[in-house]
Amino acid sequence: MILKGIILSSIHRLKGERSTSATYYIIAGRKSIQTVQDIHMYGLKQFYSIYPKLIKSYFDKVIYELKKEQLIEITDDNKETYILSSIGLQWLRDHKSILPLSYYSGMQNGESSRVFWSRLQLLIQTITNVHKNEFHFIPVVEDKAIETWVKLYYQRIKLDTSSFLQQLYEELQEVLQKLPTYMAEIFVDRLTSFKDYGKSVHQLASSHYLTTIDLELTLIAALHRIINIIQSYKQTYSLLNDIIQTTEPRRLSNTAITTYQYLLKGFSIEEIAKRRKLRVNTIYDHVVEIALHDSAFPIDAYVSKYDQKIIVRAYNEVDVYKLKLIKQKVPEHITYFHIRLVLTMLTNTQKVGD
Repeated sequence: MILKGIILSSIHRLKGERSTSATYYIIAGRKSIQTVQDIHMYGLKQFYSIYPKLIKSYFDKVIYELKKEQLIEITDDNKETYILSSIGLQWLRDHKSILPLSYYSGMQNGESSRVFWSRLQLLIQTITNVHKNEFHFIPVVEDKAIETWVKLYYQRIKLDTSSFLQQLYEELQEVLQKLPTYMAEIFVDRLTSFKDYGKSVHQLASSHYLTTIDLELTLIAALHRIINIIQSYKQTYSLLNDIIQTTEPRRLSNTAITTYQYLLKGFSIEEIAKRRKLRVNTIYDHVVEIALHDSAFPIDAYVSKYDQKIIVRAYNEVDVYKLKLIKQKVPEHITYFHIRLVLTMLTNTQKVGD
């Protein structure tokens, strides 16, 4: 039901302007410029990369079921674009209070929540075992980076593991009280401590009458919510805050960063394409990606203020993010790159054409 709600909510926000594949790429966290632009333009940052291991065939099966239940209706046979039917809209309204959709913050916390969860699991298992003088156990997390972090952290608190465990218990107890009971129970039941092994996803899914995917999405929602609470009250949850990944995840792709470095040195798009042996259109993609993450990006260097106004006016007339429709309403010299760049700036709530 949770995955169903996420897909329906995403389709609703996409307004029939993107195919169902766009919804899949958002949930799975595809690192393409089109997907990144979609999540900004359609307000879907919360769902970005919340379930990277979602299999396309399973996603397609859910879409088939939504069509069968008449919750969505097709708008374009060729591109497989859908909007919510009146039944679908009512379904979302009816289930709004029981779906944790507002808990997700995928763009902001997707990667950090995965690191936080792995660190927390292994840290609890390690400290509770060592505290009981048990140094031989099978780690629940097999990741060298996580293992190294836990070893380093253990060196900080090894002289007083009792105080550490007491504070961790108190902080977890307090933050989990801010979640629905079933969600807190799932979170706790997945943890492994000394001689107390966490339940598997399949066990918990069965006991909570959920699919395994919905069980995992419940845990992900809990983690995103917990991280937001911790970061809002860092002093209250000082120990848990230590476990959160401190380095900001890299937003730009490596190839876009390289292009950005050339731009900062004053190279033109054409010069960068030649030096990097890439197509000019590829560099255009990089520029749009950079602009998405930098609201102060100098758009005037690429699109004149006069042309910005024309593009904004065309967009307001069509009232959709369909580039082809906007292109039909602007002079020929205005390219798709110009349109994408202006729409990006609009997405970033930056005033254009002033």
